[in-house]
Amino acid sequence: MIKVKILNPIEDRNEPTFRPLFFIKDMLRDYSIDITESDDFDFMFIGMNEFIDKDVSLDESVDRGLENLSKITGDYFLFDGSDSTSLMGAYEVLNESKAIYLFKNQLLNREEYKKSTTLNKWFFGTGSDLDLSYNISDENWNRIKLSGWNLGYMLPQYRNFQQVSSYKNLDVCAIYKAELPYNEEHKLRNDLYYTNHRKSAWDVLDSKFSSKKDKLPYQEYINTLYNSKIALSPYGMGEICFRDFECMQFGTIIVKPDVSRLDTIPNIYEDDETYVAVNYDWSNLNEKVDYILSDFNNLNQKINTNIRKEFLEKYTYENLCMHWYEIFSNLDKINKYE
Repeated sequence: MIKVKILNPIEDRNEPTFRPLFFIKDMLRDYSIDITESDDFDFMFIGMNEFIDKDVSLDESVDRGLENLSKITGDYFLFDGSDSTSLMGAYEVLNESKAIYLFKNQLLNREEYKKSTTLNKWFFGTGSDLDLSYNISDENWNRIKLSGWNLGYMLPQYRNFQQVSSYKNLDVCAIYKAELPYNEEHKLRNDLYYTNHRKSAWDVLDSKFSSKKDKLPYQEYINTLYNSKIALSPYGMGEICFRDFECMQFGTIIVKPDVSRLDTIPNIYEDDETYVAVNYDWSNLNEKVDYILSDFNNLNQKINTNIRKEFLEKYTYENLCMHWYEIFSNLDKINKYE
């Protein structure tokens, strides 16, 4: 039995980072993995709250993270629970630390990290005071792994599918927070990047389509979502959003910027099969909305059926347990724990 201790599991960002593991805590024992609170453990799991501080400069964050990790004895894994593919702040710590692995919920391919982008977020473009790229060595790339979960595992209620309706009175649900309040990451303002992307969809969407925008109280939003043929799901802090799974749950076709470059487990995104992809700048949004509305009855059933089937097959606790069983099984050091 492999014994794992999670350091400060409910502190700040650590709670959502490790939430899926606690859903499967009891099941993991059947896979020879025991999450323990005891000091008798084989591996320590360390969340981003312990080694990333986005309220200070990047250099300060890395220094603080390495200082915290220097106090850790024994083998440990790092978990960057942020919602984007950015390696900012985490890779620097991995490179200088004794961590066995760094886990991310989603990644790009290795070559894409060589391209310098704002905050290392490919969808933010370039030209800021904190453009970052990473030329990752073979050794370090082998130390970066997928966690086996993403936002789809965060709320069990996503399995409560509502009947897919063919009688919807609204073309497009575009209800979401478009203007984020002032915010910084490592002393660089980031809210404008989010706002420009999210609000521009409203500007681009043709008035010939019936739509609702802005924000609503939750139940009104859900009712509107259910009665909409299409829902826009822009990127947020990362590429995958809670809205993707709300659309699936309530039977509304997802239109979101392309996520084909995303590597994540599970991955249920396939253009024109489980969602409809648009350009990040929304330049082909109206064309895609026209396409869906012109064949709505067919696409409504196809896309909602497909995404629910993919979700039920891939987002299982058994799959998540097996993912972690394989992580440990493939670890060079694991023989001493058998």
